[in-house]
Amino acid sequence: MEQRATTHHVHKLSFILLILSLAFPSSSFELRPSVADSTFLHSNDTAISDFRVLNRRALFQCPDLNPYLQINVTTQGDLSDEQFITVNVSGVLAKYVTSDPSYLSCKNQKCQKYGNNGDCEVRTCAGSLSFHVVNIRTNIEFVFFAGGFSTPCILTKTDVPLKFSNPNSPLHGHLSSIDSTATSMRLTWVSGDKEPQQVQYGDGKSQTSEVTTFSAADMCNSIVVPSPAKDFGWHDPGYIHTAVMSGLQPSSTFNYKYGSDAVGWSAEIQFRTPPAGGSDELKFIVFGDMGKAPLDSSAEHYIQPGSISVIKGMTEEVENGNVDSIFHIGDISYATGFLVEWDYFLNLITPLASKVSYMTAIGNHERDYSDSGSWYTGPDSGGECGVPYETYFPMPTPAKDKPWYSIEQGSVHFTVISTEHDWTEKSEQYEWMKTDMASVDRSKTPWLVFTGHRPMYSSLGADDQFLETVEPLLLNNKVDLVLFGHVHNYERTCSIYNSECLAIPEKDKNGIDTYDNTNYSAPVQAIVGMAGFSLEKFPDDAPSWSLVRISEFGYVRAHATKDELKLEFVNSDTKNVDDSFIITKK
Repeated sequence: MEQRATTHHVHKLSFILLILSLAFPSSSFELRPSVADSTFLHSNDTAISDFRVLNRRALFQCPDLNPYLQINVTTQGDLSDEQFITVNVSGVLAKYVTSDPSYLSCKNQKCQKYGNNGDCEVRTCAGSLSFHVVNIRTNIEFVFFAGGFSTPCILTKTDVPLKFSNPNSPLHGHLSSIDSTATSMRLTWVSGDKEPQQVQYGDGKSQTSEVTTFSAADMCNSIVVPSPAKDFGWHDPGYIHTAVMSGLQPSSTFNYKYGSDAVGWSAEIQFRTPPAGGSDELKFIVFGDMGKAPLDSSAEHYIQPGSISVIKGMTEEVENGNVDSIFHIGDISYATGFLVEWDYFLNLITPLASKVSYMTAIGNHERDYSDSGSWYTGPDSGGECGVPYETYFPMPTPAKDKPWYSIEQGSVHFTVISTEHDWTEKSEQYEWMKTDMASVDRSKTPWLVFTGHRPMYSSLGADDQFLETVEPLLLNNKVDLVLFGHVHNYERTCSIYNSECLAIPEKDKNGIDTYDNTNYSAPVQAIVGMAGFSLEKFPDDAPSWSLVRISEFGYVRAHATKDELKLEFVNSDTKNVDDSFIITKK
């Protein structure tokens, strides 16, 4: 039986539904009790709507069919890997349109039937909608339905499913660092083909890919109800290819392409390696909670409205040579069990992640699920339980489902943790954190940056146990800067420990807050979760340790030398620097 699954597009202007090639259709309008219960359970954490479970309802033909209704798609031949499709809807009866002016404007009218006196007896309306599609390796149909999401029925649909010209295309190549030498870079990409492919780079070098994938059986499930990832949100991910380009030089530019003669090749892409650990300078971008948003006017599952402007701003930074590497610290795609959305996210970040090292930390919306081994047991991942995240973004971690690591670039040592795994004393991760930070050679990398997803300090509240357990490690190892996401705004503290300011920055000659760490007191902590998800407002009575609070979309741009670490919060809508601060060592 042909397998199908609904996608994440419902257009705001009409009830056109974009459908991938309907899975396991039910025999009635009613949802199975387990699916209905799952929708309720996951609604607050994964943004499930009635639309997202349409593929678990029967889509019967509507009674009293309108003989004039048609859907036509304007496209020449099969679909490319990314394009906008114009969907033309015609023959909508004007009596329904005029009763709901917000439905269609009905500017394009046609008389379908004239009476004996020459008056129009049946008038219809037509309109066009634009949809952005990427190659998801399965056929696409457009369905026009009525009855709402609870009792849907089909009015009409496209006659023939739309096919992608090459479902096996190598797509969404993105880079990551594998160690601190910067002489090797990992490239990861997606294809519909399971045979090994190649990355060709530099002056005639090549590496063959290792190939992996995951299945619905790898997703987590509740004992009581199915998870989105395992049931109504599942979509085949194709095959994930990864290859390591070795023999590179730090802080250098190379070209590469990936694919094979059998499936085709990507365009040739220029990328830059980061500086080696211990070198003098590093320029990096850091943010959390970005996700994705539609490039058309669709109403999509879990839209992160700021992500488009943030991507545009960071792309300009990369193209201007201002970025050596990127750190995305949790809540990566917000697919939350609707697997096709990883393809849309990977497509969105390609202008960045294909050109510089794109390092990540795991967040609650990648990992958390009950009875899955995550520290927090909410259903935030929708049943993904870290499997798609770790497959798409292989980091230099010690093992599978142990997503913590450290890496050195330029004058900075980054300790990247998982707040979603056990961090309590005597846990494996706690012992790793203690050992890693104690081993840093500060003559080589004078700056120690500690980062993960959930914060220790936020005006909106944080986990006191996390703070009490891990914060002493930061002070004992003289961590300079702590960066977290999870809370969807930007907030900066004083040099803080135990909820008290041990030092306050002073203004330099340019009026920039400057923390002097020559005589170390405590880390500066900042929340940088303002990269996409809907912003959170601050309370009126913020604590005294909170020095700067900004609820705007953007990203943080950082520049580290041996003596100075400067960070700037860039507002992605205005391109202005809304906050900047410096940490110095003399």
